[in-house]
Amino acid sequence: MKAFVSIIVAGRRPYLGFLVSGGTATLVHWSIMALLISGGLSAAVATAIGSLTGAAANYGLQRRLAFRNAGPHTRTLPRYVLSCATGWLANLVIFRVLFEIAGLSAAPAQVLTTGLVTGLNYLMYERLVFHD
Repeated sequence: MKAFVSIIVAGRRPYLGFLVSGGTATLVHWSIMALLISGGLSAAVATAIGSLTGAAANYGLQRRLAFRNAGPHTRTLPRYVLSCATGWLANLVIFRVLFEIAGLSAAPAQVLTTGLVTGLNYLMYERLVFHD
């Protein structure tokens, strides 16, 4: 695993590190979401909690794998929290539209939602959060 991380970082391709970091955080999100739904929580609340949990895991991963030249935590962390709030809200709104209005089941609704929010997150991280 350490060699894989070195390849990503040495390659200086922030989008590869972004995808690995985001993929890991997404697995955390979806796992928590599935666990909460299986425990009887509503899908909308479960995805909201899962999203917050994934975001917490994502910050350190993004700084280590994708945006290594980011500024100090005192500058990037508040920006990250703001971007997470934006992404969290986008996730919730898009998911609810797809799940409750379009009638998709929870898994396909979340897959589509994640794809859309991923693009938004990359733009925010690159241009606002971890910008040199």
